[in-house]
Amino acid sequence: MLFKDILTTKNLVFLILLIILLKLIPQVSEFVMLFFACFVLACSMLPIVNWLDKKTKKRTLSVLIVVISAVILTLAFILPVLTITFEQIGLFFQSIPDKLTELQTYLHNIHIGKHALSEYINSGSVLSNGEDIAKNILSQSWNITMGFAQGIIVFIAVVTILFYMLKDSIYMKEKFLEFFPDKLQSKANDISVKISQKVGGYVIASIISGAAIWILVAISLLILKVEFAFSLGLIAGVLDIIPVLGPTIALTLIILSAYQNGFIIVAIAIVLFLVIQQISNNVIRPVIFGKFMDLHPLVIIFALLVGGKFGGLAGLILAPAIAAIVTVLIDELYLKTIHKVK
Repeated sequence: MLFKDILTTKNLVFLILLIILLKLIPQVSEFVMLFFACFVLACSMLPIVNWLDKKTKKRTLSVLIVVISAVILTLAFILPVLTITFEQIGLFFQSIPDKLTELQTYLHNIHIGKHALSEYINSGSVLSNGEDIAKNILSQSWNITMGFAQGIIVFIAVVTILFYMLKDSIYMKEKFLEFFPDKLQSKANDISVKISQKVGGYVIASIISGAAIWILVAISLLILKVEFAFSLGLIAGVLDIIPVLGPTIALTLIILSAYQNGFIIVAIAIVLFLVIQQISNNVIRPVIFGKFMDLHPLVIIFALLVGGKFGGLAGLILAPAIAAIVTVLIDELYLKTIHKVK
């Protein structure tokens, strides 16, 4: 009976249009990812908006309070990242010649057999390469500036889309349910609620996981007396949402800050950071994501691999949310249906 209700002329036309849309998605994948990211954020904020709406009886005001609060918190995270990044990179390149000289002296004092380690390394080539790297990075300043400007535009677009998604969420949900026959609207509503809850759980889980990384990294760097320990921990927590690339950037900034304390401190900082990453990947993330999203760690790992393969960086970030949607659809439309038939 369920399949007869689904296989109507209206739904077949809708399915054909959906297939055509899926064919066009690769051409507009960036916009699709942008709107999906806004949808994920909206799902996490919607319970707060609904709660405020009941208190104030003013939907627009409730949305404004939540969105403005989110913007302020986001800027509070971003500004320390930008400040420390530019400051530490600038200081690092200013000190490259001195550090390379120190490295050459250090290698000269280490002996392998009867020869110093520096005799096996072309220090002149290393110095030259270091200067070339510094020049190449500085020459990209225009590209960095343009990328920063594009980031501001995207940020404004996200805030705007997020505002309207939250403000008109009830209206959009009603329009979405109109695509289904009357008999299936209740089922479609239940599925949409479960998807919203799981996707919203992804954002909450990411925030808690990032906060755990923040605390662990900050404490480790404070013990090592590394400058900007608190802010570097914050950066590591924020960037943890980006698999592989995020931790790499965070570790690079930690090295740039720790190098002033000597090579031993740098080595210890690297080891501690890698240990924290292992704790996060094998203990913190599986437990937190499993609790808030009800997804097995293997499902999340598979989603990350597929998301990275087909969606690049955005696919990696949004993969767990997409996996949550797919699992809800499989569970509600297939597994529960066949077991009900039995």
